[in-house]
Amino acid sequence: MRLKLALAAVVLSGGLASAADVVFPRGGSVGLVPPVGMVESASFSGFEDPAKGAAILLVEMPPQAYDQVAAGFTDAALATKGITVDSRTTLPLGDTKTLLMTGKQQAGTVTARKWILLAGTATATALVTVQEPADGALDLSGEEVRKTLLTLTFRAPPSPQEQMSNLPFKLDNLSGFRVVKVIGNTAAILTDGPKDVIEGAEQAVFVAGVAPGTPREDDRRQFALRALSSVPGVKDMRIERAEPLRMGGQAGFEILAAGKDVTGNADVKVVQWLRFGQSAHLRMVGIVKAADFPGVYPRLRAIRDGVSTN
Repeated sequence: MRLKLALAAVVLSGGLASAADVVFPRGGSVGLVPPVGMVESASFSGFEDPAKGAAILLVEMPPQAYDQVAAGFTDAALATKGITVDSRTTLPLGDTKTLLMTGKQQAGTVTARKWILLAGTATATALVTVQEPADGALDLSGEEVRKTLLTLTFRAPPSPQEQMSNLPFKLDNLSGFRVVKVIGNTAAILTDGPKDVIEGAEQAVFVAGVAPGTPREDDRRQFALRALSSVPGVKDMRIERAEPLRMGGQAGFEILAAGKDVTGNADVKVVQWLRFGQSAHLRMVGIVKAADFPGVYPRLRAIRDGVSTN
């Protein structure tokens, strides 16, 4: 398992928008001023107009990704994804490297107009895809899309503490752990140790996140077991305890398992807690070296008991 902090980024603006106008979806480090009628999407990083089927998708990548992605943007390679390129050009964004392509994408019987912008700085790369259906009235003109893309802005990534404010829950007791990464607006990763990049079980890790869906009471055990099977970095897991319990006044389920660290073959312990709400569930997972588990387990429970939903 590798946990990475976001790379530091500098603030670079396209120059046509004030900082107050730019929206950074999900608190990310890449944003722009969306066209009139588009709002931030709740299901992906970007903006959408559901009524018209139009969308802008933003993908953040490390700086070295620019050359790798650009090399793969040949007409032949894009054709394998159903994309026909109509034009290629650049966009004046200061010192930012850019490649802008326009075209259409065929997916079954549906055709979409597309604008794909690849933008790279010394510290980050952004891939921006603007798309709308091509079988109806065209709402976005090429000039409107160009003006929107010219507002593309890179900023320094928010600190984990700032990103925590966007989560649907609060960690009221870190129990000596610290936050090293926040994933979108759904999950937080904590660790106990000096490293931000963690190989295997060298440092204790605690992950808390919210996901949609909640099982029926008679399916909670299988639901919890299926969730446990997706824990990364651990092999040969053996269940030691699996039982329901209440947490924060809500129904829950606890699983304690033993296994092996896939990177170093060390003995590890995994504890998973699920707390069920009406339409979503809170999942908390701790991974600790087996030798350290007796001392760390009470601290993991303290973090668990200090999680409050917003």
